[in-house]
Amino acid sequence: MALVLIVDDEEMDRVLERTILEKEGHELLFASDGQTALQLCRTEDIELIVTDLAMPDFNGLRFIKELREARLFMPLIAVSGWAADQLDLAMEYGADLSLKKPLDAEELLKAVDIALSLPKLPDRMDPWGRVRK
Repeated sequence: MALVLIVDDEEMDRVLERTILEKEGHELLFASDGQTALQLCRTEDIELIVTDLAMPDFNGLRFIKELREARLFMPLIAVSGWAADQLDLAMEYGADLSLKKPLDAEELLKAVDIALSLPKLPDRMDPWGRVRK
């Protein structure tokens, strides 16, 4: 299966996502803020990221923006209980999919399958270096 990075400052949300994804055989890494997540993305062979948007200091939107600016293009699912416009903004910053909290196990697993089936780089890049949707 895949090495998945879960980025969320809420312990209970990390536990929920861990329970759902480990049953499917995924290996997991965890970060409680965007800065730690960005460091892990630079040092680990992460195949998928599931990130919350609402985190103190280095939030999920900033994480997505800096991840893409660093030209790290692993598939990314943004999750949030915030308003829909925040999830729309996450998609503009480079998230591949978005889910509203509270997370539904079936929806999360479907999103993970879709994200993992996305073309790998360089196939996801357009001639200008941007990620194709």
